[in-house]
Amino acid sequence: MDYRQINKLPNMYPSWVPRSAITGYLLALFVVSIAYSAYSMPWYYMFSGIVAVVVFFLYGGTLVNNTSIVKIRKDRLFEKRLFIVAFVPRVLLMLLLYQLFLSNYGDPFGFETGDALYYDELGRFVSKLISNGNFHFYDEIARWCGSDEMSDMGYGIYVGFIYWLTGSGTTDNIHLLGEASTTSALSILTVRLLKCVWSTLTVLLVYRLAKRNFGEQTGRMAAIFVAMWPNFWYYCAVHLKETEMVFLAVLFVEQADQMLRSRQFTAWKIIPILLIAAALFTVRTPLGLVAILALVFSVVMSSSRVVSWGKRIIVGLLAILLVLVVAGNRLEEKSQELLQQARGGQQQENMEWRAKRQDGNAFAKYAGKSVFAPLIFTIPFPSMVRPFDGQDAQQIVNGGNFVKNIISGFIIFALVMLLTSGKWRDHLLPLSFMLGYLVVLTMSQFAQSERFHQPATPFEFMFAAYGLSIAVTKAKYKRWYMYWCVLMFVACVIWNWFKMAGRGLS
Repeated sequence: MDYRQINKLPNMYPSWVPRSAITGYLLALFVVSIAYSAYSMPWYYMFSGIVAVVVFFLYGGTLVNNTSIVKIRKDRLFEKRLFIVAFVPRVLLMLLLYQLFLSNYGDPFGFETGDALYYDELGRFVSKLISNGNFHFYDEIARWCGSDEMSDMGYGIYVGFIYWLTGSGTTDNIHLLGEASTTSALSILTVRLLKCVWSTLTVLLVYRLAKRNFGEQTGRMAAIFVAMWPNFWYYCAVHLKETEMVFLAVLFVEQADQMLRSRQFTAWKIIPILLIAAALFTVRTPLGLVAILALVFSVVMSSSRVVSWGKRIIVGLLAILLVLVVAGNRLEEKSQELLQQARGGQQQENMEWRAKRQDGNAFAKYAGKSVFAPLIFTIPFPSMVRPFDGQDAQQIVNGGNFVKNIISGFIIFALVMLLTSGKWRDHLLPLSFMLGYLVVLTMSQFAQSERFHQPATPFEFMFAAYGLSIAVTKAKYKRWYMYWCVLMFVACVIWNWFKMAGRGLS
């Protein structure tokens, strides 16, 4: 796009977008809090939810239409400004939650003590291995944790190197899981400060990917959406692997998309991309498989305007070779696992367990892929009630979840427009990666978990930006958006009724 045309473009973020979304959230919060006043979530989670929705829709919209931000003529200057806009709130929230966790829980892990403590323990174990000159990480970690599953090993090794550099976990005092962490504050803060960096770089990668696929203006709007979604901020403040995993996923798709569209096609462009895919196998193995399958599918099915036949053959063969080398003897095991998920075995067992466990929801057993599939772009809905303690993680992101509920309307609209116009083949790699991962998630036992939606969310925001760029062109789309906001308000209220009624508390 010619930068001289940017000033002539219509308002890309009209006032009816934030007005309807914020009104819908406030009404839902009010209705649920009144209906279940005895079980309403604490005031500070209500406040964080309101801040999340207002920041995304109001402040984010201001940035989208801000002349000094969006209409900067030079890409590099815009990226520098965007980096600051995205980085500052991530660091501020990270430091705030670090202090709150210490004050309220006595350790820096807060209520994310399950996986977070495991990653901390694994990081200190790896740090000790490095100090002893033992770099047989795979064998040692498999022996230590009693499993050869490599989905967590990559993140554990990454944390271990940071701990080693900052002086944590280098002694023989490696305690058992479940005890309080002895990791130094410097090590914890270094890990989380780097999370802020990776998350901010993810914003820049989304900008470049969206710009390449949909143009300058949509690229900038997509980047601001990713920069302003508070759930991404939250994962910079906890010791989970989601931030690094999302960064690797977006880096893979952005670099692979750039390679497929480039006229220069060399081994030095292919090898780094395949190494990124190999890294994905070590943080979540199914995600690595989805990445490779999306790449192979894209080079075969993409428009000839985007990918030549020579590239298709070379990239396809190298991608298949990578799967055989990295997955190796685990390929058949993972294939069987995915087949079992497709038949609903693991998912059904998990839903029945959720229904029967203490504080479980009796309605959970009726949930499955037939329920999750139509809602996969929209779920999870925000939890605004507190039927029992231990749901802090779900409640602190309630506002961000509502943002995703509203934005999902633009995602669905964008996919319909791409399908009906026949342009879907021009954007096949990000499209196939997003849809491929969501299909796997739909069949898994984690379809309703906000954490497991993270790798797909940056791409969802990219397509949402494209959908919104079309929606502002006709008045009838405004009416559809209003109906969607009403529908999300009703769905939010019903979801919280479901949480209460399933436990006999309605």
